[in-house]
Amino acid sequence: MPQPMNTERLLAELAKVRAAMPLHRIRRKLKPRHTSERLSARSMEDFELETVADALETMAEETNAVIEALEESMFEQALDIYYAAEELARDPEHAHLIEHVEKMRRSYEAEEGRPIPSKEETLARRARGSAATMAGSSASDCAVWRCRPAKRTIA
Repeated sequence: MPQPMNTERLLAELAKVRAAMPLHRIRRKLKPRHTSERLSARSMEDFELETVADALETMAEETNAVIEALEESMFEQALDIYYAAEELARDPEHAHLIEHVEKMRRSYEAEEGRPIPSKEETLARRARGSAATMAGSSASDCAVWRCRPAKRTIA
C-alpha cells in the first residue's frame, strides 16, 4: 500500500525552490491562476492533489518565464559584446577581432534570417522597451521585445 502524500511537506519544498528562483527577472505578466474554478475536490485527498498540481503548474510557468527573461538578458549582452568587438576591430591593433565579428554576424544572420541591428537601432529599441515598462506595461506587452524568434545564439 503506497504511503499517503505529505502535502504540507511537498508544498513547503516547492516554496523553498520558488524562493530561490530569480522571479524579479520576469518581464512578462504571468496569467493569473483561477484555482477556485478548477478545484472540484470531493475529498481531502482530491483537494490536496489538486493543490499540489496547481502549485507545480504555477512553478512551471514561473520557471519558463525566468528562463525567457534570462535568455533575453544574455542575448542583449551578446549584442553589446558584438558592438564592442565590432568597434575594436576597426582599430588595426585589434585586427584579429575581424574574423570573430564576421563569424558572429554570419551566425546571427543564419539564425535570425536578417542582419544584426545597428547599435543605434538596438539602443532605440531598448529605450522604447524601458519606457513601456516604466509606463506599466510588461516587456511582453510591448512589441519591441518580440523582435526575434525564441532560439537565438551569437557565436
